[in-house]
Amino acid sequence: MHPLQQIMYPSSIAVFGASNNPMKMGSIQLANILETGYEGEVYPIHRSEETVMGVPAYKSIAEVDKPVDLAQLVLPTEVVPQILEECGKAGVRRAIIISGGFKEVPGEVGRERERQLLEVAAKYGIRFLGPNCVGIMNGRISLNTTTIVDPPMGGGIAFASQSGAYTAMINPYLRAQGIRMCQTLSVGNEADMDLVDCLDYLREEDYIKAVGLYVEAIRRPREFIAAARETVKRKPVVAIYVGGTAAGSRSSLSHTGAISGPDELYDGLFRQAGILRADDLDQMLDMLWILSMQPLPAGRRMAVITNSGGPGSSLAYHLEKAGLEAPPFSAGLRERLDAVTGPLTFTGNPIDLTFETNVFIFKQLLELVYESGEVDGAFIYGIFGASDFMVNLKKRFPAMQAMEEEWGKGYQEFLAGLAEVPRQHARPLAVMSLAGARSRSIQSLIDFGVPSYPSASRSARAMRALLDYRLTREALT
Repeated sequence: MHPLQQIMYPSSIAVFGASNNPMKMGSIQLANILETGYEGEVYPIHRSEETVMGVPAYKSIAEVDKPVDLAQLVLPTEVVPQILEECGKAGVRRAIIISGGFKEVPGEVGRERERQLLEVAAKYGIRFLGPNCVGIMNGRISLNTTTIVDPPMGGGIAFASQSGAYTAMINPYLRAQGIRMCQTLSVGNEADMDLVDCLDYLREEDYIKAVGLYVEAIRRPREFIAAARETVKRKPVVAIYVGGTAAGSRSSLSHTGAISGPDELYDGLFRQAGILRADDLDQMLDMLWILSMQPLPAGRRMAVITNSGGPGSSLAYHLEKAGLEAPPFSAGLRERLDAVTGPLTFTGNPIDLTFETNVFIFKQLLELVYESGEVDGAFIYGIFGASDFMVNLKKRFPAMQAMEEEWGKGYQEFLAGLAEVPRQHARPLAVMSLAGARSRSIQSLIDFGVPSYPSASRSARAMRALLDYRLTREALT
């Protein structure tokens, strides 16, 4: 079993540094462990408290006298090596060291403390994440050891990061977008386990469909390339790299003690590894989202289906800027489309429905363009539920309340059916919506497996990631 699997799936956790002071970092993390739904055993370790947050506490790890799978340490830096040794003597073999003040700080003292950690770990066979990290999240067992509450668990995305904040503070952003995250791993200084280990572990987690990395420096480039190439053969990997400028390099050194290199070097490294590079966190998440949910396109040809000319034109423009194509449809396909659309519809490409309240037509149009063999994927703009436009109408027409409820049942079935079309035809679909996840219809569509983006450019770049991954994987196999 990979040591990270034991860290990510513990049956019991000992928490050092939590207390009845709610303003302490360890207390925040223990509260998140207790309140997120984790069903394993939790043992607070505290020298003087009898209970911590109502949970029986132990004065030392030796007093627990039960098997402990994982220890999480949020303690003053100078005592961490000693406490890790106590864990080793008690039989604990996996740890997350949250505490900072090791090699990321200037001077020899921090580096010496990190060497002490490694000596203790080697002595007892302990494998650990950190130091200088924020913990983990595993939606499969409702475990959240980080400082941020309410992670939107689920989906098929995993994220390993040399920045702790990015693995936890992204939760509100993810929730606002409608994106779910399955696992996050904060690796901090990577004194023991690093991004190479994360790739090796995540490659074997079958329910993880796409892997994201936040990179400040690669410490083992040969091993990293080898691990990434093997992973990319099975699932896509997308990375952000921020050490390629003078300012970014200085920040990386002070943040995790990482020595970075120029952008050109990392561009080449990622290409060799088969990794797709994103400019920033939002673009990485856009890419991971569609990569984890949609089939890969066979080529560049895209259909655009819209009920408004502006968004349709914007999608056509941006998909071509992204290196995709919006080819004109054949006369035969246009004839089949004309048979199901209204007189004001333009059935070239884009298909512009103008104003159409019969949103159920989107499924028919999507099936027709996929069945034609003339496109490799599609974009849709114009998914609106009854609640999106009936608010004021219901005030003037009270009978519409019952109509909305009845219509809504059929609409959910329509959204589920629409989401199945890409899977049935093995062609991807992206939806553009300015309403986003706050719209019940868009959130339902997301839940059924279709990502939604707030702009044409983000939709197009996300779709391009699917094509790039297909080409990359083919080159590696």
